[in-house]
Amino acid sequence: MSIDPSWVSAPSTDPASGLAPTRQPVKVTPREYRRAVRLQARKVRRVIRHIEPWSVLKISLLFYMCLWVIVLLAGVMLWSIAVGSGTVDNTESFIEELFALQQFEFNASQIFRGFAVGGLVLVVAGTFFNVLLCVLFNLISDLTGGIRITVIEEETARQRPQSHPRRFRWPGWKLPK
Repeated sequence: MSIDPSWVSAPSTDPASGLAPTRQPVKVTPREYRRAVRLQARKVRRVIRHIEPWSVLKISLLFYMCLWVIVLLAGVMLWSIAVGSGTVDNTESFIEELFALQQFEFNASQIFRGFAVGGLVLVVAGTFFNVLLCVLFNLISDLTGGIRITVIEEETARQRPQSHPRRFRWPGWKLPK
């Protein structure tokens, strides 16, 4: 049995005409509709046995490159804020006094270059490490059978037939079957 969520037929009589009961649309609350119609989702078990190293390489490379760009831009912004607030000058003068130096200055272009090259080295190392872990997973899954997961497919939810269909009933009236 399915119920239209917008209305349900309810019996009514016209006492003046003496005719048999007729059906008229009546609004149903969402709570009553949920009670009448229940959805069933499909529960499926899946096994992950193999991951393509090529796809891991592409995703890892893009991920670490984006992360490198974000960290590089954040570093440049922090450096410019530090220069604007005078923190770099205060740090340089503190280091001059601490080590009794004649002159000490941070070379911003050399710091940026080292930061960029170091970040690229970390991008390559992280990507290589992820691909290595992927190959290791594939070897281990050949021995153990993979990873078993349970997936609930909500997109393919369908109405579940009820063992005892519920009908919307008005007090004192019985609907015809």
